[in-house]
Amino acid sequence: MKEKVLVTGANGLLGSHVVRELLKKDFAVRVLVRENSDLRAIMDLNIEYYIGQVTSENDVNEAVKGCVYVVHAAARTAQTPSDLKAFEKPNIQSTKYVIGACKELNVKRLVFVSSANCFGNGTLENTGTEKSPFLPWLKNSGYAYSKYLSQKLVLKEVNAGLDAVVVNPTFILGENDYKPSSGRIFRHVVNKRFVFYPPGGKNFVDAGMAARGIVSAMKKGKVGECYLLAGENHSYHNFFKLVKRIINQKALFIPIPKWVLLTAGYCGSLVEKVFKKSPQLTYTNARMLCLSNYFSANKACNELDFSIIGTANSAEKAINWLKANNYFS
Repeated sequence: MKEKVLVTGANGLLGSHVVRELLKKDFAVRVLVRENSDLRAIMDLNIEYYIGQVTSENDVNEAVKGCVYVVHAAARTAQTPSDLKAFEKPNIQSTKYVIGACKELNVKRLVFVSSANCFGNGTLENTGTEKSPFLPWLKNSGYAYSKYLSQKLVLKEVNAGLDAVVVNPTFILGENDYKPSSGRIFRHVVNKRFVFYPPGGKNFVDAGMAARGIVSAMKKGKVGECYLLAGENHSYHNFFKLVKRIINQKALFIPIPKWVLLTAGYCGSLVEKVFKKSPQLTYTNARMLCLSNYFSANKACNELDFSIIGTANSAEKAINWLKANNYFS
């Protein structure tokens, strides 16, 4: 009999890849999805649906029943608003419910999908690792801080006997990005004659490989450990140039000075504070864009079924999928 795995957040970019990887590894899969959710990323798959809310304790308990493993990938991932309150129910409270259900129903292992933002960044020469401490100023990011607090909840319960592993993906690129989520980054480049780029950089991970790392963590991950699921590190300038090469378009690349970005972010935060609106750019978001947000996947490569896929490969797959779905039209 196949072992059954519950996946929350299964209809998202990463979650849909996790479901496909689980099926490939011959697991039975149940997904917890909201009523009227957009299920296009998983609708062609042979899986069991439980219709409910990850913010409902009863729904979570019912969804977990009969499952050997749980992959908790559901989260509100928007970078706005800055207020933690907007992320408490979907990110922190949902994690409490999942933990409670796993303990009560004797789930063999919980894999909690956290964020690389829970660790401090590094440079190209000295990349961030699982030992790099959380950046205190990211408490001003509702999303990042909610993931950090949720991760702490999971690790605290490990000390009380919960079998759990934490995985921390970086910026994910891949197909089935129906929202789209990370795919929005390509809008800054595709069909643009002038490409403006911030001074910082990111780590980019392939969605399929991140999913493989998550499924591997169910069996191979060490209890109470965190694993950065990271790919290649690129400055925004280099990444945007890479995208232009993939789509065979030329452009004039124009740097955005750090002081301009931070000033605009400061104004955005002021608007948010005074008018209670959520602008796309706040001071915290601007600081992130100025950051060399680079990480290492050495631990995951050594302990999990995980390896680094080149960003050009992942970006090309994502762009081709977005083109096929008329995202750029």
